[in-house]
Amino acid sequence: MSFARSVRTGALVVATCTIGAQTMQAIAGARPQVDLSVSVTTTPEPFVPGGIGSVTMTVYNAGPDTAGATVPSESISVIEDDFIVTTQPPPYEVRPPVAGCWAERVESDWLPDGSIRVNFVFHFAAIPAGASRVCIYNVEFYSSTRSNFSTGWLVHTANDDDINSDNDHFDYTFVAPSQASIPVPTLSAISLLILSVGLLFAAAKTAVED
Repeated sequence: MSFARSVRTGALVVATCTIGAQTMQAIAGARPQVDLSVSVTTTPEPFVPGGIGSVTMTVYNAGPDTAGATVPSESISVIEDDFIVTTQPPPYEVRPPVAGCWAERVESDWLPDGSIRVNFVFHFAAIPAGASRVCIYNVEFYSSTRSNFSTGWLVHTANDDDINSDNDHFDYTFVAPSQASIPVPTLSAISLLILSVGLLFAAAKTAVED
């Protein structure tokens, strides 16, 4: 798996709000009042080290105003919690296809302890009051990811006032398979034959020496 410094992938969803509505809001000088929340589900559970998983992210706006429509270039962002990377990569990488949003891999400069901070950011188009948008994307787990790990996502929009911050962050724990269920490398038929012959020769040699 590649450990690239920066990756952007996915499809930017076209905003549904008109420029006229955006202009009226800007002239009035009133920041929209919104209530954004984010939730996530994943498959498979437990995840497979070295395998591919699917993440379904839902962003909902309870209103009363449209979120993410004040500035034409603005988007609603969902920021995943940081992964601190030292001797190992992050637990996974976001992989295409990405449908319903576009994804960005963000990496910090080197930290004083020699580690770096990595997180993933997901961008959504405007969401009317009472509506939601769904983003589905793949993640590829590194084979070194073999234990449970926790993460979370924070939904944010710069030009709106979120009137309820209690539901802005969604906590989640990725569950690893038990060690007993992780496949153990097995010998091929040829390897088993060679091993058997070797054991027979060793036994015969021991018998002769005795």
